[in-house]
Amino acid sequence: MNFNEYMSSSNEEKFEYFMGNRFKTNRTPSYWVNWGNVTKNIKPYEIQLNTLNYLIGKQDIVGEAKSLFTQQPALLTAIPVLLASRELDIDVLAFKDDGDMYSYNVDFQSPDINELDKYINFMIESGLLEFLRTGIKRSLVDYVYGVQAGLDSNGRKNRSGTENEKILEKNLIQLIKECPNCVYITQATAKKIKDLWNVEVPEVLAPGKKGGRRYDGAVFNKNTNEVTVIETNFYGGGGSKLKAVAGEFSSIYETSIKNAKNVDFVWISDGPGWDTAKNPMSEAFDVIPNIFNLQMIKDDFLKSLILKKLSDNTGHCENCTN
Repeated sequence: MNFNEYMSSSNEEKFEYFMGNRFKTNRTPSYWVNWGNVTKNIKPYEIQLNTLNYLIGKQDIVGEAKSLFTQQPALLTAIPVLLASRELDIDVLAFKDDGDMYSYNVDFQSPDINELDKYINFMIESGLLEFLRTGIKRSLVDYVYGVQAGLDSNGRKNRSGTENEKILEKNLIQLIKECPNCVYITQATAKKIKDLWNVEVPEVLAPGKKGGRRYDGAVFNKNTNEVTVIETNFYGGGGSKLKAVAGEFSSIYETSIKNAKNVDFVWISDGPGWDTAKNPMSEAFDVIPNIFNLQMIKDDFLKSLILKKLSDNTGHCENCTN
């Protein structure tokens, strides 16, 4: 099915085509680990970590640690990274011998050498000193690379959202190559669109809320003086969020963008998660005319929509290269 056939189909036919042509994943190779972040998080501690290698395998680990930190208290700033923590000012819950609970603070950002015993006790009770004595044989820098890679993997859930934004931008870059009279921005607000292109996108936030809605992308066609605002997401699994998102975007279109002059709206979504929320998505098709998945983007549906007023029935686009 091409763009014209899709747009002339019934809402039910659009929905069925959408559901039948989804991608299984949006995870590009860069999804797994952001090595740039890993390196960035290690770099400030590399000298300290190499110095702390001195403690590896020491039998009198407590005495050696006290001596080393007394001579170089700034090394304490590297302790949190050894514990897979990005906090430098740490609050700790502890127990007295009688079982009574208390809390204390360990400030690794601005270490107080006069409280060295507190730092040492924390390292003992956390198991760090025993790990340095018996659990590691080589470089703390190599160990922390592994720790940071593990911490970065925890961000994969957030990266799933940004993956679609990256996919969108790659397609927008290609679009403007083919149409010099189109320009795009990402993270687009109504204010930014007004300032750049003098087109009014209705604000959809509730009265009194600040900041304005931030769309994943926006494209301005200079020939038609039209702005297309774009939201994109991908759902690998189900959940209540899918129903909420479908309702949110339907409301945005129906109450704000539908009747806005020179403004169009596209929702790009995909993923097997929609198998668990067919009804909300089907209902969204009854409201939003431009719902595409990644296969449709691959097949130039977004390009065809944005350039529709420049194209004749043969698909030829004046002022665009093909």
